[in-house]
Amino acid sequence: MKAHPSLLPDDGPGLDRRDLITYEHLLRDEVVAFLPHKSYSLYFPKTLDDIADGPMAEVAAGRAAVVPGERRVLLPLALGGRLLGVFVAREATVRAPATTLPHLATMARMCLEKILLYKISVTDPDTGLATRGLLLRALARAVAQVGDSLHPGAPGAGTGPDTGAPGFAPCFGLVVARLHGLEHCQEAYGPALADKALAEAARTLAAQAPEQALAARAGDDTLALFLPGATPAATRDLAQRLARHMAEILLADPVLDQRVHPASCVGHAAYPQDMNGHALRMAAREQAATLLRKALRAAAVAARTGPDRAFGYPQIVDEGGQVREVLPLGRLTVDLGSAVGAREGQRFLVWPGGPEAPGGPAAPKGEIALLEVRRSYSVAEIMTQADPGQPLAAGDRLTRIRQAVPKTLDGHGQGRDALTGLLRYRDFLEHWAAVRDRQRTFTLALMRLPDDADPRLTEAALNGLAQAAAAAFGPEAVGGRHSLGGLVWLLPATAARQAAALCEKLLEQLARSGAPAPAIGLAQFPWLSFSRADTLDNAAKALEYARLLPAPHLGRCDSLALTIHADKLFAQGRLYDAIEEYKLALLADRANTTARNSLGVALARTGDLAAAKRQFKTVLNRNPKDIFALYNYGHACQRTGKAPQAREAYRACLAVDKAHTFALIRLGELAQTARRFADARRYFLRAQGTPGGQGLTERYLARLALAQNDTEQAREHLHQALIHDPMDALALHLMARLYLDAGEDPEVAEALARQSAALAPGQPRFWAELARALTAQGKHQEAATTLARAEQQGA
Repeated sequence: MKAHPSLLPDDGPGLDRRDLITYEHLLRDEVVAFLPHKSYSLYFPKTLDDIADGPMAEVAAGRAAVVPGERRVLLPLALGGRLLGVFVAREATVRAPATTLPHLATMARMCLEKILLYKISVTDPDTGLATRGLLLRALARAVAQVGDSLHPGAPGAGTGPDTGAPGFAPCFGLVVARLHGLEHCQEAYGPALADKALAEAARTLAAQAPEQALAARAGDDTLALFLPGATPAATRDLAQRLARHMAEILLADPVLDQRVHPASCVGHAAYPQDMNGHALRMAAREQAATLLRKALRAAAVAARTGPDRAFGYPQIVDEGGQVREVLPLGRLTVDLGSAVGAREGQRFLVWPGGPEAPGGPAAPKGEIALLEVRRSYSVAEIMTQADPGQPLAAGDRLTRIRQAVPKTLDGHGQGRDALTGLLRYRDFLEHWAAVRDRQRTFTLALMRLPDDADPRLTEAALNGLAQAAAAAFGPEAVGGRHSLGGLVWLLPATAARQAAALCEKLLEQLARSGAPAPAIGLAQFPWLSFSRADTLDNAAKALEYARLLPAPHLGRCDSLALTIHADKLFAQGRLYDAIEEYKLALLADRANTTARNSLGVALARTGDLAAAKRQFKTVLNRNPKDIFALYNYGHACQRTGKAPQAREAYRACLAVDKAHTFALIRLGELAQTARRFADARRYFLRAQGTPGGQGLTERYLARLALAQNDTEQAREHLHQALIHDPMDALALHLMARLYLDAGEDPEVAEALARQSAALAPGQPRFWAELARALTAQGKHQEAATTLARAEQQGA
């Protein structure tokens, strides 16, 4: 048969065995189109000598074969005269084998060529990295996954979807490296050297990338690393390491006989920690693009603050600001806006412009305070100036001052906001700090107009709100400008209940007049163990709660407001801060079952399962049908070896919701542990039929098959599990173990084991499997180092 014309480029990338695993879902879809089958697996022989007998001899010769009596078809996966692997199709029927089999191998090769064409389409030809489009799609998928796992009270969120194995981490990182000296390199030394510099930077980036990371080209002079499951700390560490290695790149210019270093900078951002509430409501693809812009902005700040350094997005407001323009009357504009976390009242030291000197910073030129914060810039007031002969100038650097507001007035009076006539935010803070200790009772009210309003309309509405609030609260109340669309009020000798009644009347008046209604958050002192100085933070929590409520948006700092704030801390990874906040929410209202259930989940995350069980039990004493508490209590019992209590809790959970996926999975695990394999399979198959359970249960079915010594069935289920979630650490580990046990290519097993260890570095058995794969290849020194790492993880 004449071969079909090839569309493959002569100098493009090729396929290897790891690509077969990466694009396995595409290969399966292509094969099933011409060879219908019910299940399949991939087989990677070490050498052709391993498959010289029986039907495998046909495969070694490049022909498809049928295993007699087993309804298995073996397809050689060969490209360019090299056998990459074998596709084993099970329960497949081949009509007229004598005429069909000779063509199946050709069709399998065409499938590989199609996959190779797809690989070429998502691979940047100049660097060999992924394209920007593939990077954004991967980020968008990760955003969608994180969004499904942010709430701490959801079933399975507390301890992960596995017993003894980590699940999907609800965060990820993005690192970008920009060669901002590439254009100069091209002009000074020619395009060839610039292309060489870009290729060398790409190799450096790929060498520093963890096994599960995606390295991509994000722009003409920009490379990126997507780090699934990486915490902000891990992202920062990798960015700093990458910056050091980028700084070591040196190229030889043969014409001028010079050593050339292309200047670079590195920026990083973390999801969801570096996204604000508004951005988190955007579509997943928009969030992905926003995170990339944040990392690029951090890299741009790194480029101007110092050579070859890494800069994180959260650092921008602390040490990455810059003076844009000096205005009359002691004012200036800075390039820090609300988009990077700038807020009214923040103070900054001003330093001479330019990169920081190696010997340390010079003396500061002065101090400024932010008066009005816009989206991309802020207007600031010059507070002090060290030397009148050295005025503040455009390009001067800023570092944030992290100190408390002054406790006393400075004796120069209080400034008034030009728009509202109220105190400026800084002056309001000074007034409040001076008078609050004399107040036995007071309430702070934070007001904010809707963010999506036209700025010009917002100014008019804010002026009207200030006048209406002053009339409603009376002459004893003191108001201040809090933000672009917000006000803050001190109501002396007023309890929160009384303040709420005044605010309700205010909102009714605004509604009758047709004026925009603000969200209002109220916080009272005294309340619980909070100090007077904590009241403003409590008002911010109440405002956050109020904005989630239906109209009228009026919220008090109560148990629910603390619970919502604790959930936010939990989502940001601040576990112990969240635990303290949940406890305060329960102190305010012991009947708050949402806070108690979330506290139990957080305690389980810290490993304190006994305390977690007590919290879940308390919830169940109040409401025996609370499905979150039932599931989480059962899981805590299961992890502490209390199988009967766990089984009872899961069954009670199913009595409330027959399609509870995780309860069915846990019952299957308990049955498997008791070696009741038929019952375990029945539970897993029931879970597979629930919404969202199709791909999730494949891993558990694979572990069940391994417990029954059915390695072929286990292999099939693990393939399906990795198609559902390519970052499933346990599935990758089990697949590596299967490949090694079957005597297949240890290089493929090494790649899988390395990914599992990178995704879950706290699992010693994952490192041990990686060492085993290295030993099988004769890499004994690397295996010894890996085993030492496994011992450290187990210590």
